[in-house]
Amino acid sequence: MSDDRTRSTRTEAGRARRTVGAVVSGGIRLLLDLVAVSLWVLFLTLLFLETSWPRWVFYGALIVGVALYVTVTAAWFRGSDD
Repeated sequence: MSDDRTRSTRTEAGRARRTVGAVVSGGIRLLLDLVAVSLWVLFLTLLFLETSWPRWVFYGALIVGVALYVTVTAAWFRGSDD
């Protein structure tokens, strides 16, 4: 009986450790995504203020840049789940 409790405690500890690891990993990824997108927005803003190109081009470049970033980085993290 005590062996079952020990095994259960180990399983719960392992599950808790994986949960904390997943939360930390998700938080780090979210922070890195925020920094990357913020730098992209800053770059585009400075570029478009300097060149005075149309606003619609700015928004198009913003959307295309973020979509490209998501497409490239999604494969990095999806591969570890499979």
